Amino acid sequence: MAGITGRRVVRVLAATVGGAVVAGVVGGGAARLLMSLITIAAAEESTFTLVGTLGVLMVFGVLAVPAALTATAPTVVRVGGRWVTALLTGFGVATTGFSDGAAIILAPDSRMTLIAILVVGFGAVVAAHGQIAQYASRRLAGDATRPAAATGPEPALA
Repeated sequence: MAGITGRRVVRVLAATVGGAVVAGVVGGGAARLLMSLITIAAAEESTFTLVGTLGVLMVFGVLAVPAALTATAPTVVRVGGRWVTALLTGFGVATTGFSDGAAIILAPDSRMTLIAILVVGFGAVVAAHGQIAQYASRRLAGDATRPAAATGPEPALA
């Protein structure tokens, strides 16, 4: 394949790691904040721990790898990578994020609208997670995302 060099592969892999880290920090940070806000809205105490926060950031970083890895691929593969990331993140959020469902169900009725808005916000974070990973990966990859220069004259702009 023309245009694929060892240097390009290393650059894309480094961009993948960087994109996953960025998505982990941004998506995980937003998710951690929303977790705390949901707990507070359910009239409970929210306790942020450094270990818990780092764990959430790390998990979101790992879950962003499929999207980050496919950031420089053709469109069909890129969309597939985002879907895989969204499905994995969504499943993880659904199984662990609502493990304390009794607190949400027993929350005062006056706070249910706020809780619903925060849960929708959580869904938006999950949906945007892969997009963030791919955007960061493409930015970090720079020239590695461009195919090799075609031989011959450039087409005229009409």
